[in-house]
Amino acid sequence: MALSSILLEFLKKQPGFSDAQVFEKAAWGSQNPSHRTLMREELSALFSDSTLHTSVSHCEGSGIVVASRFPIGVDVEVSARVEDKVVARISSLEELKAAPNAAALWSAKEACFKALRSYEQPSVISKISVGAWQNIDSQTETYRLLNAEEFYSPFENHGIVLFSEPFVYSFFVFHS
Repeated sequence: MALSSILLEFLKKQPGFSDAQVFEKAAWGSQNPSHRTLMREELSALFSDSTLHTSVSHCEGSGIVVASRFPIGVDVEVSARVEDKVVARISSLEELKAAPNAAALWSAKEACFKALRSYEQPSVISKISVGAWQNIDSQTETYRLLNAEEFYSPFENHGIVLFSEPFVYSFFVFHS
């Protein structure tokens, strides 16, 4: 199931995401051997503006692209495929306790990592610390990059995790 229009409307009301463009297709998912080529062909005309920040993610069953005038990152995962022991290897005990679940934490770190391309992206994802989780509803959590100063990035940042079975989506933006 694709990201619902209700979740997209919620995303666009959040700080830093009002101008975000979101494109998602099942055919862009990793189950399609030519998903990268297909994605590039379909999106090349849409992103002729080189000032836009873009981010791409795909998993089995879904591929997603976001674009914004602000540094942005996106991740999509099949929730059930995210293993607790793998997430524990890249997370602190505090992060694990605070996060709503392993899939949300993994996806949040991935989205932050991608948005940091515009700054000093760390060599490993475990250097990224996310937290300040806030539950919005059964499908939505927000979070922040806690150690933004380590990457010479703006302190003003905001992440959103959206659950739409079987997927978990994370969007992250620096909005200053």
